[in-house]
Amino acid sequence: MKTDDALGNQGASRILPWLHNNSARHRDILLVVTDPRAKSTELRQAMKSMVKGLPEKILDKTIVISADSPPENRRWLKKNDASSLTVFSDEKREWMRDYTALGEKRWAMCLYILGEGRVQKLVRELDGDLVCTVVKNAVKSLSQ
Repeated sequence: MKTDDALGNQGASRILPWLHNNSARHRDILLVVTDPRAKSTELRQAMKSMVKGLPEKILDKTIVISADSPPENRRWLKKNDASSLTVFSDEKREWMRDYTALGEKRWAMCLYILGEGRVQKLVRELDGDLVCTVVKNAVKSLSQ
């Protein structure tokens, strides 16, 4: 959480492996954990678990998209010593609507694994208590 500004094309090319200048990274994956609920205790618990339970190699490829404001996310990350996470704000839930993380009745955490310009894996109703196990198993299933 470094800025309140929109990501833009240049920012997207730094985050999305298939847009990166280094062609060796084009086959990398990006894990996206998202929750449309503001100040979601489940998402916050999952973020604590991910910081403690995921290997750095996976954590470096993980971003969190929250419905909270950038200042709220910064405060929470600082207070909980979770600055190793990359968190983006989607207060209007536009990204979540575009990627169907937000349905008419769906207000729960989702995990997306993106690779080669498309969604490789999708986990809806992601359980905050099992987030590390689910993420590790999903990454492992893609590498087989």
